Amino acid sequence: MQNRSRFLATSLIVILSIGVFAIAGSLQAADQGMMEGQKAMMEGAKKMMDGNKIIMDTVAKKGIKDPELTAAGKMMTEGYNMITKGESMMTGSTMAEGQTMVKKGAKMMLDAQKMTSAAVTKLGPEVVRECTIALDSCTYAEKQIKEGALEWFFGF
Repeated sequence: MQNRSRFLATSLIVILSIGVFAIAGSLQAADQGMMEGQKAMMEGAKKMMDGNKIIMDTVAKKGIKDPELTAAGKMMTEGYNMITKGESMMTGSTMAEGQTMVKKGAKMMLDAQKMTSAAVTKLGPEVVRECTIALDSCTYAEKQIKEGALEWFFGF
């Protein structure tokens, strides 16, 4: 009878230990996924800002002043600033507020990118051709932001 109790107690300890290590491992993997996702979002946001700057410089060199493109550029900058500020708040008690800012900033940037693409297309094929590399860079950055968001927010 005493051996049976010892066996049961030992088995219970082993099973609980395995469970604790499994949960700790999955939490660590989730944290790693969140960190990778956040990093991908930040890299994408930086690339999108760089591509947007090239587009704005190209259009300015041609002497074109387009209010839609200007508004998109302003929105892009505001979104990027919001993302970077939100990222810096991702510690302790301001974690939730930082995440909210990053989400809102990412959405602003993605919306601004749609506006930028539409405005460049409206300016004609010559401008589109000159901005192709920057537009492609922004499209790749958009993909990075979206994939990073999935990893960060959902652990995919």
